[in-house]
Amino acid sequence: DIDLRCLPGVEPVAELADGVVFRVTAAEPFDVERHRARKQRYLKQLIQQAGEPVVRASWDVYRTGRKLIYAKQPCTPADVQAKFVLHVFPADPEDLPAHRQRYSSDNLDFYFDFNQRGVRRGDQCMVLAYLPAYPIDRVYIGQWISNENRTVWDAEFAGGN
Repeated sequence: DIDLRCLPGVEPVAELADGVVFRVTAAEPFDVERHRARKQRYLKQLIQQAGEPVVRASWDVYRTGRKLIYAKQPCTPADVQAKFVLHVFPADPEDLPAHRQRYSSDNLDFYFDFNQRGVRRGDQCMVLAYLPAYPIDRVYIGQWISNENRTVWDAEFAGGN
């Protein structure tokens, strides 16, 4: 929802467990740079709300509610190439989808995507990820380069609902 939330002339009306309801307030022409700046401001606001990071590693990771914000400065194009690892271990394994129960975790890995969840401006990168709605025991995060079978960085933190 970050791209919709940051479009000019669009504002969130309601934040629900399974999505967000938006209202179009004005028809404005789309400007890519303005849109990126709005995404960056939104992610910075989330970081301010979160306070201290839950992880300090190659990327600082902040949590506010069900949102994780990964932030890196300085950030180069190479820093956003590796897959982001996001494995969520629920407090109750029964909360997992049936196809994930044998693994004891939800695999929510993702790639940095400028069009959806990420923004890179100057030497700063930020990317947004969402945690599931069920109670969480712990979260394992990091970055992985599959063709090299190599972990770039990793960390773990308590779910603390």
